[in-house]
Amino acid sequence: MTNVQAFHKIKQLRERDKKEKQKLYQEQMDAFESVATRLYEKLKKREAAEQSFHESLTHSKVKAHSFIYHRRYIDQLDSEIMQLQPQVQQARTQMENAQAHLSSAHIEVKKFEKLIDNKLARHGQWLKEEETKQMDELSTRQYLNEKNR
Repeated sequence: MTNVQAFHKIKQLRERDKKEKQKLYQEQMDAFESVATRLYEKLKKREAAEQSFHESLTHSKVKAHSFIYHRRYIDQLDSEIMQLQPQVQQARTQMENAQAHLSSAHIEVKKFEKLIDNKLARHGQWLKEEETKQMDELSTRQYLNEKNR
């Protein structure tokens, strides 16, 4: 049974490690969501700016200065979007790595749970076998005692 206690302690360590990895995964997921949300908002702004620019072109005459202003604004948004895309990809990669580490930690915990269950089952089976042997020995002794009388 001391082996089982050792496995319980190891399992507790693995569970603690799993919780840490779960926390790290949550942080990575939050970071990804934050960067991805910023990218989404920039894309929405660019879409809205292009839409308003297109509407102003179709409904009225546009001054050159207004045309240049809109084009610069859209170019600035494009530049910000191009800067955010690698950040989003990096955050996604970090999140996926954290998820892989979390999955492996979860598997480790499950392995130790299975090991403990198997050890306990084998120990229970061994106890039953020992009890059966003792019962057989006791009944044999009683039989021999009865025969010797």
